Amino acid sequence: MWTLTWIIWIPLFCSLGFCEAQQRPVFACGGNITGLSGLIGSQGYPGVYPPNTKCVWRITVPQGNVVSLTFRALDLENAALCRYDHVDVYDGFINGQRLGRFCGTARPGALISSSNRMQVVMVSDANTAGSGFLAAYAAVRPNARGKRYCGGLLDKPSGTLMTPNWPERDYPPGVTCSWHIIAPEHQIIELKFEKFDVERDNYCRYDHMAVYNSMESSDAHRIGKFCGDSPPAPIYSDGSHLFVQFVSDLSLTADGFIGHYAFKPKNFTIAGSPPPVISAIPTTSAPIALTYSEDLCKQKCRRSGTIESHYCSSNFVLTGTLFSAAMREHNVLATFSITSVYKEGNLAIQQAGKSMSTKVLILCKKCPLVRRGPNYIIMGHVDEQGQGVVSPHNFVMAYKTKKQRELAVLNNVRC
Repeated sequence: MWTLTWIIWIPLFCSLGFCEAQQRPVFACGGNITGLSGLIGSQGYPGVYPPNTKCVWRITVPQGNVVSLTFRALDLENAALCRYDHVDVYDGFINGQRLGRFCGTARPGALISSSNRMQVVMVSDANTAGSGFLAAYAAVRPNARGKRYCGGLLDKPSGTLMTPNWPERDYPPGVTCSWHIIAPEHQIIELKFEKFDVERDNYCRYDHMAVYNSMESSDAHRIGKFCGDSPPAPIYSDGSHLFVQFVSDLSLTADGFIGHYAFKPKNFTIAGSPPPVISAIPTTSAPIALTYSEDLCKQKCRRSGTIESHYCSSNFVLTGTLFSAAMREHNVLATFSITSVYKEGNLAIQQAGKSMSTKVLILCKKCPLVRRGPNYIIMGHVDEQGQGVVSPHNFVMAYKTKKQRELAVLNNVRC
């Protein structure tokens, strides 16, 4: 009786559509994917993914839509910075902005592209562990709102942008959100933040929000990079586009932010003054010296100008402690342990854990005169090898706490 019941029950169960093992899709290594929605998965999912592979999925949805990708399962070898097995998600195809790199078992929030294309790349090394990933893609409208999504195209006269899960809980790890705000041709964009709480770091290397005066992320057009729990000062575009990008890594998270934008006429001013973020600072007229000369070092050593007047004319601006100084015949090779970077340029910065340092060549060993121990504000130029160079014309002074706010304001200036 028991045997008969069991034999009859199995076919009935499968005939009702519940025999999932017989209907599970077979996932190959990459491919070109089209359609309104569907699933992609690592090769052989949910079995252990193969070693030494690189699989590329190119997802295209109909024009006029963007791609939303949601991970339903993630189980890859876990490592710091996901340097072994990982899944990369890109906005678009070739040379697209990377939206995130993922490994381990912590699933990111929904990822959304800025166009109708998205690329997913999975890489495994010789040692594999886990069942890989399963993700669902869907075509959504660019202005789709809702707590599952973040980013998109914003072209209404005013609106709001917020991190995923706001305000109920912290934003998720491993997510990238990109908002492209487009105003009419003869208007600019005002962006204000009501609340702001993003993982704090002196250099905003981990979770951060960056704002660009362009249609995409571009270092040449970056207005500022923000983190911590203090809302940025109001931000103003210098044209009809702003690109706002929020990135969270795979570790700590926080409340996130809510911001509001509005279109303004180009001649818009605050209390009769130009918008502070896009106002340029006069540059110093002192010549730039990158090599030693006897005449240069014979000049009387006297600091001229102010932090403000030197900021835009300097390639790099940082605060740091003089850690070591190698004395040479005419100059000093100084190593600074960095406290904060306000302007980096192409300066070569060494990093060990969370400690950062840089080498700066002081062309004239007695001007500016620095000694080991104190904390300094250092402004200078960068040579072709990425080394900082400071001449008597540059601005160097002992750091004082009251200067922190002044430097923070300058950090939002577009030179």
